[in-house]
This record gives sequence, C-alpha cells and structure tokens, in this order.
Amino acid sequence: MNIAIITDTYFPDINGVTSSIYTLAIALRKKGHRVYIFATSDNNSPVIRRVHKKPPVFRIPSIPMLLVRPYRTTMPYSFGLVRILKRLKIDIIHTQTEFSMGMVGLSSSMALHLPIVHTYHTMLEDYTHYILNGKVTKIITPGMAQKYSKIFCNIPTGLIVPTEKVKHSLCEYGVKKPIYVIPTGIDISPFNRSNFDPKEIEDLRSSLGINKGDKVLLSLGRVAKEKSIHVIIEQMPKIVEKMPTVKLLVIGDGPALPELKELASKLNMSSHVIFAGAVPYAEIGRYYQTGDVFISCSTSETQGLTYYEAMAAGLPVIARKDDAVNELFKDGENAVLFDREDVLPDIVTSLFSDEKKMALFSSHAEETVASYSAETFANRVEEAYMNTIARHVRKRAIRRATLGKIQSSDKLKEAKMIPAEKDQSSRNSLKENAKRAYRAANRYAHLLRIRKRNT
Repeated sequence: MNIAIITDTYFPDINGVTSSIYTLAIALRKKGHRVYIFATSDNNSPVIRRVHKKPPVFRIPSIPMLLVRPYRTTMPYSFGLVRILKRLKIDIIHTQTEFSMGMVGLSSSMALHLPIVHTYHTMLEDYTHYILNGKVTKIITPGMAQKYSKIFCNIPTGLIVPTEKVKHSLCEYGVKKPIYVIPTGIDISPFNRSNFDPKEIEDLRSSLGINKGDKVLLSLGRVAKEKSIHVIIEQMPKIVEKMPTVKLLVIGDGPALPELKELASKLNMSSHVIFAGAVPYAEIGRYYQTGDVFISCSTSETQGLTYYEAMAAGLPVIARKDDAVNELFKDGENAVLFDREDVLPDIVTSLFSDEKKMALFSSHAEETVASYSAETFANRVEEAYMNTIARHVRKRAIRRATLGKIQSSDKLKEAKMIPAEKDQSSRNSLKENAKRAYRAANRYAHLLRIRKRNT
C-alpha cells in the first residue's frame, strides 16, 4: 500500500505522537508498504519540501499558531499536497491530529475520494488551558473540546485509539464511526540496558550532578501542566527528609519548565531537583539508564509511551492510578500505583530500601513490555487499514448503485413546472445557475478521471 501519514508534530519535536508515528512508519516499511509523512514546516518556507528519505518526510508551509504557541498551523486545504498525493498514488490517508493538518487530511481525502483513518492521541478536554495561555478557559471549555472531538471523529472512515479508556470517552461523546483499539508499539531494542556501558552511564549521571550512591527518580517527557510534575516536586521535601540521597531528574522541555524551577527553588529543593532540559531522541535510551525508578503523576495520558520506554529500559514505575494504564501495570508486580499524593514519600522510600523488590519489578517490567512490539503494532494497524479501505469501497459502490434512483413524492409529480425562460423571477439568475452547474459537472468529471488513473 501507499500510505500518507499527516501530522502537525514530528521530529525534531520529542513527544509520544512523534514516537508513535516514527515507530509505525518504520514497521510498515519493513512489511513492504510505502509510507510518506506530511508535517508542518519548522520555518517560513513557501513551498512543500521533501526533507528526509527514510521514511520520506514532506514539510507543508505553515505559520505560527497565535492561539496556541509554539505550535504551527496551515490552510485547511492544500492544492500542492493533493497533487503530491495523486502523484504518489496514495491508497489511504492516516491523520494524527484534530487541528490544521487534520483538516488538510480530511479535505485531501474528500478531493481524491480516498479512505481516511484517524488516530485520536490526546484527550483534548485536558488541554484547553493551552489556548491563549489559559486566558479563555471560561469560553473554550472542556465541554467544547468534547463537542469538537465528536464532530471531527465522525468524519473519517475509521478511528484508531490506544486504549479502551479513549474508546469509551469517544463513545460517550457520541462518535459513531468504527473504533479500533490498538496500543502503540515500541522498538524496545534502543532502550535495553545491555546496550550501554555502566561506566558511560556513571559518567553521564555525574555530568548531570548526580553523585555516586544517589537514588534517582526519573521524569522524562514533555514538561507541561497536565503532566503534574509539580506534584512530585511538592512531595520532594518529605521524600528527602526520609531519604536524603534521593534526587528527582526531570528530562524534557515545555511551557511549565520556568514555574517548576521556581517551585523547586521556593521549596529549597534546587539541589535535589535536576532539570536536564531536552535531549536528542537518539540519546533517550541512554538517559533512561540514569534513573533508578520512573515516576509520573499524570492522568491525562491516552497511553503514555514513556511508561513503555521506561519499562523497556528495566525501570520500576511509580504511577497514578488511571484507566489508561490498567492493561499495562500490575500493582505490586511491575509498578506501584497510587491515588493520593501524600503517600508518595512512603512509596519512594519503601521501594528504594528494598533492592530485591526493585530487581523483581525491573524483571517484570521488561517481560511486560516485550508483548508491545513494533511488529505487532504494525500488523494491527495494517488490518485496520484494510478494513477501512473495504468499508470505503463498499460505501462508494452503494452510493453509485443508488445514484439517480431517488423516488420523487406524489405531490412533486403532480406539480406543474414553469419553464425557466417564462419565469421572470429566475431569468436574471439563469445564466449564473448554468455556469455553476457546468463548473460542478466539470469538477466531478475531473475527480473521476483522477480516480481512474490511480486505479
């Protein structure tokens, strides 16, 4: 198949959506499919540019989004993109965003009569505070985000979601389209601890300000309000009081970073909370090895790919109880789950004080994540593609079969129609109506010719 993946975030951005797209593209290419990625430009380039080959990546002209910085946006329709999709003989479009590039994907699928599947990565209701830096939260509410999700997700031919939690939410919103629950797979090999020299990791820890013998709580990913990193920092004084050698290492960048640094300073925890900033994606496997335990207090995850990466690196996990992780974590076997922040100091000190439990959790974590391979992910997405294409073809066949067979009502049959040339009220618009009808027919014929050449 020729597959177009359309997204508004891709490398060099580091986040779960980017990782998911890259993992899927590589795994599908290994199966013999041709995958093309289309993302917004990272500058003001006026033309669509191909910037990578494996997999091929095209950058669509875009501008900074005024409402939600630092994201970028583009026009909802691109003639240039339609021409490229036509030239590449795309069989299916896969959108990964509900915003501008998602609109581009929808409009392109309509223009070329292509099936389209959409992956719903993010619970939009948890992210309304990003619009105008949270200044319009009373206007743009979580309820509005739910309604928007319903409207958008009822347009594609099919939907992919990472967990049952997301499927349940979309069904509650009123989404009627077929939904495939497919957890995002990961290539676990780059995170395996056997890939790294212990001396190299010790040097890296030292360069980050971690002393030999320190116990490290690792938080890795986008530094944003919904990740609830502030909850961990607020508990650090009590954790350090119980175990002075514990340090929190925060790896990543994001809008919440300045206020988190201020919070750590206010609590006199600057020497125990280390902000390492963003790191290259190719180096993430090494940075996971700098931690002893991975910790997250977020409940906004639809799946939480960093959990999978941390477990592949052999790290025990401390996480908040949430439906998104029910299938991944077994409390007391490969993770410790909590629902109240005030129990964190006891959980952390108890885990760090028991080396046997740490080793057992580490072993179980590696075993658990092994079943979420990139190959399994690609196989399940490929099946969703085939079902989506079949559904699209069947609907088009039904539409063609019923075209022209619409029955008129008896009242309409009895009505006497006045010829347009005798109707004075319509004479002025007759010429314009004829032009409009001619343009519509010409456009329809052109789209049929495109489809015929592609098939």
